[in-house]
Amino acid sequence: MKYPLDKICVKSGILCPTCQRKVDTGIVDKNEIPVMKALMELEDRLKELRRGEYIKSYDLNGLVIVLIRDHWEKEELEKISKELSNILRRRTKVVVYTNDRKYLVEQILYPATLLGMNTLWLPDGTEQIIVRISRRDQRFIGGRKSLLEKLLADLLKKNVRIRFE
Repeated sequence: MKYPLDKICVKSGILCPTCQRKVDTGIVDKNEIPVMKALMELEDRLKELRRGEYIKSYDLNGLVIVLIRDHWEKEELEKISKELSNILRRRTKVVVYTNDRKYLVEQILYPATLLGMNTLWLPDGTEQIIVRISRRDQRFIGGRKSLLEKLLADLLKKNVRIRFE
């Protein structure tokens, strides 16, 4: 798997000047290093991890969302998520990073059912994306609604609101 930091730096925990600069400038968050280290440990057991590319990980109040790029089967993603959860000792969800906005949002909000996504143009010229979720699936979002809105806004580069219908 490709990583934004050198493998030696991640495994040893001591960052070279180039990797340290990436952490200092915010390209890579300091909290992502344990996730990358866990993925490197998994590469020996799960050969399918070798063909991917690590993009970013986010910690949402005990839930770790890991974005990776490449073509993956759903079963492979679930297996990687389960193994990663065991290593990190936190609930983990592995998501395929794609340009398809709807598919990306569906993966992040799963198991909640996505009813649709609407674009709202505001009078000041900005856009807002309304993500509509079934009211009965509100329990899957829980107290993470604002955190998920921030995460989706960061990924989609637009203001995002989650609405239950």
